[in-house]
Amino acid sequence: MAHHPNRPIRRLPPATASRIAAGEVIERPLSALKEVLENALDAGARDVEVRVERSLDHTFHVADDGAGIAAEDLALALERHATSKIESLEDLDRLDTLGFRGEALPSIAAVSRLTLTSRAGGAEAATTLRSEGGTLSPATAAARAPGTTVEVADLFFNTPARRKFMISPAGELRAAIRMLEAYALACPETAFRLVVDGRERFHWPAAGSVRERAAALWGARHAGQLLEARGSRDGLVLEALLGLPEHARATREGQVFLVNRRWIQSPLLSAALRQAYGNLLPAGRFPVATLWLTVPPGRLDVNVHPTKREVRFADDNAVFGLVAGACAVPLTSLQPPFTVVRGGAPEEAEPRWADRVREKPGQTSLGLDIPRAGSASAAALPAADADAAAPAARATPPEGEPDLWQLHRTYILAPVRGGLVILDQHAAHERVLFEEVMGRLHGAAGASQQLMFPALADLSRDQFDLLLELGPWLKQLGWDLRPLGPPTVVIQGVPDGFKIERPGQLLQDLLDGVSDTTGRGAHEDLGEHLARSFACHAAIRAGDALSQTEMRALVDRLFATSRPHGDPHGRVTFVRLDLDELHRRFGRS
Repeated sequence: MAHHPNRPIRRLPPATASRIAAGEVIERPLSALKEVLENALDAGARDVEVRVERSLDHTFHVADDGAGIAAEDLALALERHATSKIESLEDLDRLDTLGFRGEALPSIAAVSRLTLTSRAGGAEAATTLRSEGGTLSPATAAARAPGTTVEVADLFFNTPARRKFMISPAGELRAAIRMLEAYALACPETAFRLVVDGRERFHWPAAGSVRERAAALWGARHAGQLLEARGSRDGLVLEALLGLPEHARATREGQVFLVNRRWIQSPLLSAALRQAYGNLLPAGRFPVATLWLTVPPGRLDVNVHPTKREVRFADDNAVFGLVAGACAVPLTSLQPPFTVVRGGAPEEAEPRWADRVREKPGQTSLGLDIPRAGSASAAALPAADADAAAPAARATPPEGEPDLWQLHRTYILAPVRGGLVILDQHAAHERVLFEEVMGRLHGAAGASQQLMFPALADLSRDQFDLLLELGPWLKQLGWDLRPLGPPTVVIQGVPDGFKIERPGQLLQDLLDGVSDTTGRGAHEDLGEHLARSFACHAAIRAGDALSQTEMRALVDRLFATSRPHGDPHGRVTFVRLDLDELHRRFGRS
């Protein structure tokens, strides 16, 4: 046990211990909302309304029409390890609710100003109980229909250090919408409504089937394209709605796993799902799917994580086999969207880079003059320093020999004066595109290339809300978008300068990249995050074959940027090997 040598061991004050325990369960505002929502569903709610004022950490309310709490039990609901969900230790092995830790409401109350109002069925009136940082006020009578309302205000008001690690309010709200979507799919028989600052964001009436609920969430057109998968094995029961290969996304955000109605994260289920799709998807793309898995409670441990994000299966192999096998069945009739490699001469499925990126001869899309390799003006490139500019001067090869080579369709080898430069083609193109997009976002608006046939993008609800938030930035970049009916969007034009074969896919990838809050603070420039996401998803990939002309253009464009050393994520774009070092390695020094 860790022990400070100069301090005695002592019990922490109850208030301090409560706040520490609360931090294990309530990591962020979303965690608090999730716990309250799960309690409402466990109470048998058939109508749930969530209201948010300003932001989740400022104030949120969850009102339900569930069983309610008797007046004499209301204070117990805010005590640790008091519950109606279990009676004995053995009950933990056969939980049929959304989980139990006995600390949810008390943990929230310890770090917020919480108001609990409830009326049990048959009671003449409701009762209200208030808590401030865990300190209770006397209960009072209130007017309310049977059910419960929980109001959480000023979350983390007494733990200000936790606020430093919170993401932006808009990002937290998008995450909350994603969670509400998941539980709406888990409980299609329950109506869900979200109101933010007095404006209704959505209202999903009770549905008769999961596909009907999916249509309410994502639109009838997208829901109608989903493939159904069903299967059972050794007491396990699976139902799934699978997206087509063209629905695949750049992240796993489109995957919803519901195990005994619990919304969880599971690398095992994700891997099984990916195996079911096989070669229908290229590397780096993830299938969109919703899985409902029913497991006998005795073969499932739901308390392996403080926030119940994960579960442990008694038999991983049985679960993996059921999911991979059952989901593969409706996918067998689909053909791969690319040509299989034969005899070492692959036929291209993706458009070549030269077809995707159009530029005027001698210019980038930013209008920067591009010096030819080895020319006198190459030394004057606007690089970060002289070392970065030096590789731009490539050695002139003998007549008829290539001056650049592509290694494993991933790296570009360029002889330079005094050595060799090796470029990562994806990282290099990311740097080029990032600076181009930043120039458009903070300069003159980019032109829009109108599509001959407008494309439809079926977004998720949180993607659609993010799209509205990013609207001015996307328009500045050159996107021409029109909402068809939430969450479907019509793409009428794309940023000029790029030939985008799959505008809907690129738009979804952009939104996924921006919504990924990993490493992004609450005050980071949203435009910069958009530019980084665009560069990442529009850049050439490892495995893309490039011609001599394409490689020359990329090398020249990289060393015309302000920071050619690294891509927007900080990864190295090129390394240089000096000729003297090569001589030493071969014993020539």
